[in-house]
Amino acid sequence: MTEEERNKEIEWLMGSIKRSAAGGRGMTFTLLFMSIIIIAFGILSIFFLKDDDGHIISLCIVALGGVFLLSGLISYFSHKIMAHAETPRELLAAHDRMWKIQSAILMVFFVVLAVVTHGGFVSKACLILSGVLLVIAGWLAMQHRLRLWVGILLLLVESVLLYFSGVGLLMGLPLLLAMVSIMKGEKSLFAGKESEGLDEEDEQDFRRLRELVEESESRIETNTNNK
Repeated sequence: MTEEERNKEIEWLMGSIKRSAAGGRGMTFTLLFMSIIIIAFGILSIFFLKDDDGHIISLCIVALGGVFLLSGLISYFSHKIMAHAETPRELLAAHDRMWKIQSAILMVFFVVLAVVTHGGFVSKACLILSGVLLVIAGWLAMQHRLRLWVGILLLLVESVLLYFSGVGLLMGLPLLLAMVSIMKGEKSLFAGKESEGLDEEDEQDFRRLRELVEESESRIETNTNNK
């Protein structure tokens, strides 16, 4: 591929991603609306679930709503930055920053869930580690470095951790399905298949854009060193 062809593809990818980012605000407002409903439901459930287990369930619901609320706000402002990005590096930096913050929020949720649920140290540690593996798998997929054998290994370890965490089938199955979807490359950790805005195709565009930018920068650095 010539430098001109690479620059044209970079320009096309940037245009496609920026259009998707600009069109993703409807999805973000939907996510914010859903998070408010979830939080309100969790708060109301406190008055109806009187025992300790009921209060734990209510706190988990409120925490989940908080995760959606913060993720929606971060997504909204990140999409605005990406829609007005002028350079490929600026676009990639906004995307990566959004992913890192959302991953941190997800880990906080797993930690809170481990703290409030019943169980010993081993089960709580397994629950937190299962969240860590999801984040690692998402990062590897985002960087286009998730090999098949690595994904299979992560899936097996995730299954073992969820089994010993004692979260049960209701929560364990969605987490395993999330890991499988990351392995198949159908979507990233925070992108839904039927969502507006940035979806799994855009995540592939991000990976391709990252590859082209790195190739271009590497070629420039090689030419500079040869002079």
